[in-house]
Amino acid sequence: MAGGDTARSAMLEDGESRYFVKQHRNPLLLEAEALGLETLAPTLRVPRVVHCHSAPEGGVLILEYLDIAPLTGSSQWMAAGSALACLHRTECPVLYGHHPDNYIGGSAQSNTSHSDWVAFFANERLLPQWQRARQRGLPTTAVERTGQVIDQLHRWLPSRPSCARLHGDLWQGNLGQVNGEPVFYDPACYHGDPQVDLAMLNLFGGVPAAFFEGYQSESATVLQYRAWPVYDLYHWLNHYNLFGGQYARAVDDTARRLLAAR
Repeated sequence: MAGGDTARSAMLEDGESRYFVKQHRNPLLLEAEALGLETLAPTLRVPRVVHCHSAPEGGVLILEYLDIAPLTGSSQWMAAGSALACLHRTECPVLYGHHPDNYIGGSAQSNTSHSDWVAFFANERLLPQWQRARQRGLPTTAVERTGQVIDQLHRWLPSRPSCARLHGDLWQGNLGQVNGEPVFYDPACYHGDPQVDLAMLNLFGGVPAAFFEGYQSESATVLQYRAWPVYDLYHWLNHYNLFGGQYARAVDDTARRLLAAR
């Protein structure tokens, strides 16, 4: 099996159907992915979970095989934005987190419920990644600036934003299309500010304006750009912790820009 960032994977056939199979030494990671896909399935097109098997030596996740291609053209991007807006409109309790703990890439992610979004994002998102980054040798300046951001989160984040069901790991690599229909995969679901998904889509090069046109055609949510760098900081810290020092500058630059903003 060949693999992606966190799991080995392969396409298998049984003579009648094809399956996408993922294997990982941590079965909890695959169980969390399966639950995330099942959480999204009532609203979004996702790979169907066929089976998830866990054992002490590791886990196996079997999904339907989809021949996923990149989104192309304004109409496909608009359809993807509309689909995400439908997910964010899904009725859910106003409790942030409120989902079984899962993983963001290979990093454990706590989804302990909070009634205050700032408290949730500080305690369940930024602080664990920041503490791990300190232990892994994040430069002192970046450590200090990021700590200041965490202490001042109320400057950029509302305490009670609208609470939506989130994909949670929605960069362009976890979004595609099959026969023109948007397909979402590799989620890290929880309940939170819908700006989280929108910010991450803009993190690695951005998406076409048609995506946001489609999103806003189905949602009254206003794009709150001021909060986006805070949500980016979480992912930059996670990338530093997973992949090493090349992301230290992104952590420091993001924290520095936040602190300089008025």
